[in-house]
Amino acid sequence: MSYIQIQFAGKERGLKFNQGALIEYQSSVDINSHKSTAAYSMVWAGLKANAYVKQEEFDLTFEQVCDEVDNMADEDLLKVLTAFQSSTSYQKLIAAAADTEKKNLPDIATEQNATNLPED
Repeated sequence: MSYIQIQFAGKERGLKFNQGALIEYQSSVDINSHKSTAAYSMVWAGLKANAYVKQEEFDLTFEQVCDEVDNMADEDLLKVLTAFQSSTSYQKLIAAAADTEKKNLPDIATEQNATNLPED
């Protein structure tokens, strides 16, 4: 499920998590303060991507979104997070990151440790 609707800023709004949302999220989240900015960026990205796909006018500023996110119920934030993490774009990003991480791991130990000490 990459689309949800929630009550936000006084009306029912859709959030769409697709490739556009992922790009928007990455450009708006502060990587140095990820924990404190991720929710703002996630909601912002979902709202913007939904408006773009449906060719609707986007009527909120980033500041307004942040103010509304601060007042969101935990259950709505969880819905947003679940939709974001279940999107195909997010899953592909996670798979690519895991693949890159595997490629960067050495196949064998290159430094001496307790399991490969030279014999006397």
